[in-house]
Amino acid sequence: MQAWDYLTIKFDGEPLEIGGANVWDLKWQPTGEEPIVVPHPQYPNQRHKLRPYYIEVAGEKHSFAAGELSNCVWCFYVPV
Repeated sequence: MQAWDYLTIKFDGEPLEIGGANVWDLKWQPTGEEPIVVPHPQYPNQRHKLRPYYIEVAGEKHSFAAGELSNCVWCFYVPV
């Protein structure tokens, strides 16, 4: 099982670069891995399922996990 680190919380469409590209500008490809369960960064008693994805930037795959915590509020984790 892969380990994950918290990256950030962003509003839907708010710029976020992974691998040098804005994730909202690219198609998120599902990795086929099971969702990860992580604590909410600000409310650690809450748990959320995030799905692993990857994006391709200049021919390289960059993995991350993302999920909508509440309406238009997204949480992002990256592999360690």
